[in-house]
Amino acid sequence: MTSGTLIAPPQRPRPLANPQLRPPYTCSECAHVLRVSGLGRHRVYSELEDKRSDHPIINRVCSACGYGLPGKNPR
Repeated sequence: MTSGTLIAPPQRPRPLANPQLRPPYTCSECAHVLRVSGLGRHRVYSELEDKRSDHPIINRVCSACGYGLPGKNPR
């Protein structure tokens, strides 16, 4: 029979009080401010008023001026 030593898992950090880790995105063309989550091509933009991100901006353009949003590599 073998024996082993149990080691307690490391403590998890407490969740941040403000779950929004990224600063809002400001359109470089018209200065419209959008909420952003995710990284790189997985970024999701939504209006600041959309607290739960129920209605993301899926056409990849600023909702105020139509300028292209960053996050997807051009082909």
